[in-house]
Amino acid sequence: MAKEERVTAKFGKGYAAQLMAFNIKKQRIVDLCNVEFDEDLFDEAKDYSSWNRALNGKEVWEGIVNALDDLLGDQIRHPRKYLPGDGPPDEGLQDWMKQIATAPWWLDVLQVSASQSAFNAWFSGRPMGKAKVVEVKAAVDDWWARLMTAVDRAEYASLAHGMARARRSGKDAHNFDSYFYTKVVEEGMSFNDARDLFVDMNMKAFRHHADPIDLANPQDPLRPMESEHDEHARQCFIREFDEMHEAGYPNALPSIAPDFDTTPWFVVKRWGGPENEECPKNINEELYGLWYRVKYQRYWNAELRMIAHSHEIVAVSQDSKEWRSPNKREARGWDPGTVLFLRGLHEDGDGRSQYEREVDELRSKIKRLRYETQSSFKAEDRATAQIELTAAEKRLGELR
Repeated sequence: MAKEERVTAKFGKGYAAQLMAFNIKKQRIVDLCNVEFDEDLFDEAKDYSSWNRALNGKEVWEGIVNALDDLLGDQIRHPRKYLPGDGPPDEGLQDWMKQIATAPWWLDVLQVSASQSAFNAWFSGRPMGKAKVVEVKAAVDDWWARLMTAVDRAEYASLAHGMARARRSGKDAHNFDSYFYTKVVEEGMSFNDARDLFVDMNMKAFRHHADPIDLANPQDPLRPMESEHDEHARQCFIREFDEMHEAGYPNALPSIAPDFDTTPWFVVKRWGGPENEECPKNINEELYGLWYRVKYQRYWNAELRMIAHSHEIVAVSQDSKEWRSPNKREARGWDPGTVLFLRGLHEDGDGRSQYEREVDELRSKIKRLRYETQSSFKAEDRATAQIELTAAEKRLGELR
């Protein structure tokens, strides 16, 4: 079979510069993109040289360009998840700063009065004058505040985009109806304030371009589009909010849980055997034939704004009479082996379990042997075929 040709593409140098402005180091970009390849069942991490070529505008496999595009888009929409979770601390400030960039980058960005050598030494953990340290901390705090302002703006527009998309799916915890039902009905925001907020969110989402944030100089990432149609858009958003409000937020899911029964209940079940495996390897042998008791309980899923059910395997038994606590493997329950199933399909086009393979092979063998028992010229061949046929039919019956 001829080797499949890979389609190539180039990643724009301007986009590469935007990625570098937010990530500072190429290795960070490589590591973030390779996470996706590491988690792909049918692929693997790519070497640094391939990513380096792409970031330098060279032609590479289009999968690498697509990964860089995806990273850039996600960092525009959700920059917060790529930054430290907490702001700059008073103790261990250098270690916090190292998560983002090197000492020369920080000195250039902060523009503090410390010399390069003194700052480098402090960044490495050695002492620096107290006044200089206070100056650095104040500069980092100011930089972080400006960065968080930019991040808030990007996430604000992204939130509105997401709620607009979710609204097309009917009732949803993350659409405009739910968001403003909570604001107006549950929290008491005034109609006018809520409408102003709705209009502003939509204007930021659909009448502004979002740019990547430059960590060296954090600024508002939202750029207004041409203003010719702004007033028309604003009036459309006003009418949209008024209709939603008058209809009573029909696609909203309340954030406050209703009254519901949280009393747990228990169900006794029994695991099957190899015939119930769902992938090419028997990965549940420890569970074959075991009885197990499952605890079910209703709870409020605040993220999805709905009543959900939890289930937990709380006991197992060999005979359904004497029970014990499950070990870690038993508590996980039956594993469908999805990864192994997909890998089997990818490697040889066969995701069948061992049981299914044996059954299919026996059926084919029985069909062949039945033919041989009737069509072989020699009596001894027919007799041998009959013996094998009997054994195959017996084995198939056992499996069934």
